[in-house]
Amino acid sequence: MTQPPGVQRDPVLQAQLDAALIARGPDYQPRTHLMDGSAPRYTNRLIEEASPYLVQHAHNPVDWRPWGPEALAEAQALDLPIFLSVGYATCHWCHVMEEQSFDDEEVAALLNSGFIPVKLDREQRPDVDQVYILATMLQHRHAGWPNSLWLMPDGRPFHTGTYFPKPQFMQVLGAIKLGWAGEQREQFDSVATQLSDAMARIPAQTAPTTALTQAPAAALTDLSQMYNAAEGGFSHGTQFPQEGHLLFLLDHWHRIGDAAARDMALGSLQGMIAGGIHDHVGGGFHRYTVDVNWRTPHFEKMLYNQALMTRALVQGWHITNDPMMARAVARCIEYVLRDMTAPDGAFYSAEDADSLDHTGALEEGAFYVWSPSEIADEWVIATLGLREKPTLEAGPVAHLRPNTSVDITRLDPALDDMRIRRDARIRPLRDEKVIGGWNGLMIRAMAQAGQAMARPDWIDAANRAFDACITRLGPLHQLARLDMDGRRREDANLSDYAWLGLAALSLNRVVQAGEIAEIMLERFASGDRLALSPDGPLGPVLETEDGATPSGEGSALELLALLSQAMPDPKRDARAAALRDAVSGRIAEMPLARLDTLRAASMLDQGATERYRRIGEITLHLRNDRTGYMLELTIPDGWTLAADGQDGLVPLSLTGAETAWPDPVTLDGKLAWTGTLSMPLTQMQDSISVTFQPCSGSECLLPVTAQFRLQ
Repeated sequence: MTQPPGVQRDPVLQAQLDAALIARGPDYQPRTHLMDGSAPRYTNRLIEEASPYLVQHAHNPVDWRPWGPEALAEAQALDLPIFLSVGYATCHWCHVMEEQSFDDEEVAALLNSGFIPVKLDREQRPDVDQVYILATMLQHRHAGWPNSLWLMPDGRPFHTGTYFPKPQFMQVLGAIKLGWAGEQREQFDSVATQLSDAMARIPAQTAPTTALTQAPAAALTDLSQMYNAAEGGFSHGTQFPQEGHLLFLLDHWHRIGDAAARDMALGSLQGMIAGGIHDHVGGGFHRYTVDVNWRTPHFEKMLYNQALMTRALVQGWHITNDPMMARAVARCIEYVLRDMTAPDGAFYSAEDADSLDHTGALEEGAFYVWSPSEIADEWVIATLGLREKPTLEAGPVAHLRPNTSVDITRLDPALDDMRIRRDARIRPLRDEKVIGGWNGLMIRAMAQAGQAMARPDWIDAANRAFDACITRLGPLHQLARLDMDGRRREDANLSDYAWLGLAALSLNRVVQAGEIAEIMLERFASGDRLALSPDGPLGPVLETEDGATPSGEGSALELLALLSQAMPDPKRDARAAALRDAVSGRIAEMPLARLDTLRAASMLDQGATERYRRIGEITLHLRNDRTGYMLELTIPDGWTLAADGQDGLVPLSLTGAETAWPDPVTLDGKLAWTGTLSMPLTQMQDSISVTFQPCSGSECLLPVTAQFRLQ
């Protein structure tokens, strides 16, 4: 096999890489245009990795190393700067830079001769990714993927960027290589010191403990100013789902009945359901759209988007009883179970934006677009907007017109037929990593949707996925972050533990959720705060904001808040209060940056707002179906709810609605409620409150009041 340009490789390493390539088997397809016959011209160390993103680059002429202590040690031994490239398998612009630069022998010769080239899958090490995204953000006020960084041999960054076209990339590489050998070496080191100091200061910044009573209103003001009233969403350009914004707004409406918060969330959900960001043919949601009206997606599909959109849609459906929202939930879950589920029930992580078109060329969205000539029914063509001017060279994207009624009984069979025909096309790359935390997000969403919509099959699938994840990644005290082809990789971080803990809680595995919380509090403690990872490249990694997914710290606070209701523990509850206080000052300063954490703090202080909740041993579920509202209380064996005021107990009562009470039972001469109570509600006001006092054979707990907002 040919030596990489500018490299004299050790024969032992070369033999090792040759063997790793052979071990991939006859069906393995190298991703490179540099082939000698049927064999790739080059193979680098990434051939031994499990990550699809890393393996995509295993045949670049760039002599890549995976991120790790070995690469840092080599840079220090050779006294060379590191070029670090960070991305993920389904990243479109990562693919573009790969084709233009990393699979180019001229670029590789320059990169290999003056640098230690290192690749990092951000999904494999989100803690490392966060550190270096912050570096790029500090230098440029924006960041993204691919993230391109030049580091001192000890890992400190001195120059950063994102996507570079080949000419610009060559220019930067040449200038840094020349400067490293000349008089700029000290300047690079000085910049690295200043940048690293700033990177350490920002996450560690503190503010005095602050009451968060004004923070929700301040966040609402900011969101109102950002809101796109015409299209929904919080941008007037590229549109992301911003599920954290939606979940905060829905939670805020439940707490105080603010109609503006409700309407922003519902308007955004309705725009997304209609738009091309919603895969009308196959179900599920793409990561974002390049236009303001949700029409033209960037086609990659991430598991975490399916999870967070499902949760937001379930809550939106609870408020509106809109069948289109219920339909979007069902089709999203069906997509995940059909196309993103491993044989053991665990969930895969993503599908690529790019796929092969009919000529065999890799093109963004090729799998998803439709020509009107492919559809026989003119009504379907018109309903899906397929004769409108395409916004992509590949062709039209199916979408509906917002706020327009559609005959779903006619459309859905046509969509099912289109899906079957689309499945005959060459699918985009599916990233089959099983990431513990992302699975936790989807398990929680699927369980909550199953509870809300009376779909026990979804709850069963969520339980199966949870068991599969623990089998693949456990035991809990040694949890791995991800599994790929049966190979466990990396230690689980704070997010993995928090999201799996919330998943366990959604499945009523309260004891297991408590175990996860205890491990989490011990492993990631950083004073009163929690670190995403205790072992980042420059020390413990503390999060500064909630992003496309909730921060690990915010989700940990949410887990502790919900556990406080389901299984109170004085020591753990005190730890939750200390965490809330530790982050409260920064939340108050910039509530928009930490909406998920702010929502978690509200849960800790005021309780949850979702319509399916567990409080102590009692499960409450407020259902809304076509026959009206039904309040369901599930009382486990060995527990009762007082039905009258004997012995000073607080009886079960309902305010804000009327109901036909079932008959209580008589136990030891006292009236009590047992089993499951299903109570239809009439004459409902804006909100209802349920008050009860649970008792077991040995004790009675304090009375509890749960409130549900209806309008």
